[in-house]
Amino acid sequence: MYLKTISIKGWRNYKETKVCFSPGINLFLGNNGQGKTNLLEAIYFLSCGQSPRTAKIEELINWSGKYFYLKGELCRGEIKNTIEMGGARDGRRANKIDGIPLQRLAEVSGLLNTVFFMPEDLYLVKGGPSARRRFLDLEIGQISKAYRYAVGNYKKYLRERNALLKSRVQDKILLQVLTEKLAEFAGPIAEHRNDYLQKLSILARLKHRKLSGNMEELNLKYNWSIGPGLSRQEILDRYAESRLQEQRYKSTLVGPHKDDFSFIINGSDLRAFGSQGQQRTAVLSVKLAEIELIKAETNEYPLLLLDDVFSELDDDRKNLLLEYLTDRVQTFISSAEPLPPKAMVTPYWIDAGRISERI
Repeated sequence: MYLKTISIKGWRNYKETKVCFSPGINLFLGNNGQGKTNLLEAIYFLSCGQSPRTAKIEELINWSGKYFYLKGELCRGEIKNTIEMGGARDGRRANKIDGIPLQRLAEVSGLLNTVFFMPEDLYLVKGGPSARRRFLDLEIGQISKAYRYAVGNYKKYLRERNALLKSRVQDKILLQVLTEKLAEFAGPIAEHRNDYLQKLSILARLKHRKLSGNMEELNLKYNWSIGPGLSRQEILDRYAESRLQEQRYKSTLVGPHKDDFSFIINGSDLRAFGSQGQQRTAVLSVKLAEIELIKAETNEYPLLLLDDVFSELDDDRKNLLLEYLTDRVQTFISSAEPLPPKAMVTPYWIDAGRISERI
């Protein structure tokens, strides 16, 4: 599978453009601030209907416009599909697959999978737990409609329950109903995350050994708030045990919205003890591992999006990464300067939201 074309209107600093891509390595060249990252972000958005950089639709719209529109043409051998996505400043969304409107955004899961690496991804190590939970939700949601559906419902009931806890007069029956709804989805979400992370950890460990010259051992560890393997009733018991504290803090204190995971290097927590170079290599290892995991789960390689990654690596790690990039994976790279001569790429020049092909 590969992305043949993308049409863009009113997205970030792009007014209107269309570009055809190579099924191999596509290199976006240009000075800083011209739209290279915005183009990568548009490709990612087509895969899941969300941006890895912001949750606000209005921030994605060109300053002079009222809406954005994206259309991608996909090829799977003889099979062709289109994905269309649009968003307006008033919050309205329109999403289609092959011209048919989607009832739920989760329906797009699995059609176009992507793995996106950008310099800001250090937040996965250095940031708070919410950043790592969002990472898991985005990545698992790409390949599992059921997971995305469960997370969407869990968040809806969580908002309602927290609002009820903050109210002066609480409806105890409604509180119990909402608690039971959370318990219905909490176990499957946490179990799915843990299973995904265990598989990702095995693959990331192998990638990390290569990138670190066999000097470091990487592990990913899921941190539960309610424990693994619990029945629905046991999960309800955990909510009941925290009820007094909930009344005090006026918030739901247990469940997958409180879970986290850790990067462990040679037995130590990377967030506390790792250098920036180690943190960057660990995140890159995880991203490369995602490619193999998505391939195993879907039988297709995802698209790989690399935002200015080569400027952040030393020469040895640049060469190791270049060796990994093959024609098996359609790759999109942004860079302020050309890659080494041995890299076989299709180059594009980007200047102020305008794209020139094959310079």
